[in-house]
Amino acid sequence: MALRKRKIQGIWSSRWTFLAAATGLVVSLGNFWRTPQELGQNGGGAYLIAYVACLFLIMLPIAVAEVRIAVRARGNPVHAIDQLAHYSKASKHWSLVTQIACIAALLLAANYSLVSGWLLVYVAKMGSGVMEAASLDSVAGQFKDLLASPDVMRFWQRVFLVAAIGLSALNVVRGMAAVLRVLLPVLLLVLLGLLYYGYVLGDFPSALRWMFDLRVADLTWRAGFSALQHAFYTLSIGTGALMAYGAYFPSGRSVTRQLIALAVFDTAVLVIAGVAILALVFDQHIVSGSGPALLFISLPFSFGNLVFGDIAGTSFFLLLSILSLTTVVALMEPVVAYLVERWGFMRWLAALLTGGLVFIVGDLSITSMMPDSDLRWFSRSLMEWLDILAANVLLPLCAWCFVLFAAWRVPKLVYGVRDGWFEGVFFWLWQALLRYIAPPAVLAVLIIGLYLRVKS
Repeated sequence: MALRKRKIQGIWSSRWTFLAAATGLVVSLGNFWRTPQELGQNGGGAYLIAYVACLFLIMLPIAVAEVRIAVRARGNPVHAIDQLAHYSKASKHWSLVTQIACIAALLLAANYSLVSGWLLVYVAKMGSGVMEAASLDSVAGQFKDLLASPDVMRFWQRVFLVAAIGLSALNVVRGMAAVLRVLLPVLLLVLLGLLYYGYVLGDFPSALRWMFDLRVADLTWRAGFSALQHAFYTLSIGTGALMAYGAYFPSGRSVTRQLIALAVFDTAVLVIAGVAILALVFDQHIVSGSGPALLFISLPFSFGNLVFGDIAGTSFFLLLSILSLTTVVALMEPVVAYLVERWGFMRWLAALLTGGLVFIVGDLSITSMMPDSDLRWFSRSLMEWLDILAANVLLPLCAWCFVLFAAWRVPKLVYGVRDGWFEGVFFWLWQALLRYIAPPAVLAVLIIGLYLRVKS
């Protein structure tokens, strides 16, 4: 079967659309609720340098391989690997890698949908003014009450998934592309507005020192591994989502340049969001925390005690809700595309079935969060176990297998290398990173990451 099979869902008209879609995938909650604290606690500028090095020298070559293969095959991830395995006379079982990756992506989408429901709750809370002048204990109590209210969480998760299914059901070229091209500039404007708000009303100097002071002594081996791990998750390596979007990439454009632009933009968002968030939190002289504690306790308290905090807080949580929406849609795309292209489903039906699976898993996760739930084992909820399975086992395992396939089994012809000494040197460097640097790094993410996660 020809590698240049035309994608039945169409091709995006411009590289800008791909960049917008990929940005919606890679700019996620980790940029807002984890990385700012990781930066400050693990060496500031030293951690940032380590993160950027891991991102561009290890993870970016893998992302380039994913998109180049998808462009060549013009199909969903399962189809793409299956076709290339056939073309390369490799085992047909290589497509199992992307099949498992699709499952992992849906598990992640289920947990994302749950947290996204929390974000929608806080859009309403910030807009209603209930956080205005509230004490830190009161704000923490409201988040605790939310976690103890399964019916509320289910309702808002369903609202979010209806929006995700609706966006996923749109025609790729005329529907989804148009929406994504509008969303990216809007999100950028909101983020810059938040940065200005933090500059005017927050403790900006403290935030800059926390994130950028070069504290090499704090960059331990665990901090270095954290930078590697965050770089891995930043580009959603192993989910198949970048491959799914890469199949719509316009012909005659440079994949490498687009992905470099994507990595630069994601890093810029990380820095801007981190400075803005920490400036607001530090101004209130409280411990910022990390993860949900930062996002749903420290920040709402800070917004509630600042001028125009209700407007800024509502905009911020709306921004995160939209980012989560684009991330979940991207994680659903490999399965949706597979159902459309392999089994001939109408796109709206494929989106509905995929969203239904995400809803079922998400609903079970909510049930498992209750203290008396039967879906808890060894002091962890089903939600936590599914997150460990997806994020710490399946994603790095699939990524490692994909790297081996892309580096050693895919012929040079597939990557479309142009003639010329510069192109030849660049390809040699890229292939060397893919063959000799990326596999042990991804294997470390699998083994060390799983050990640290289970141990914690």
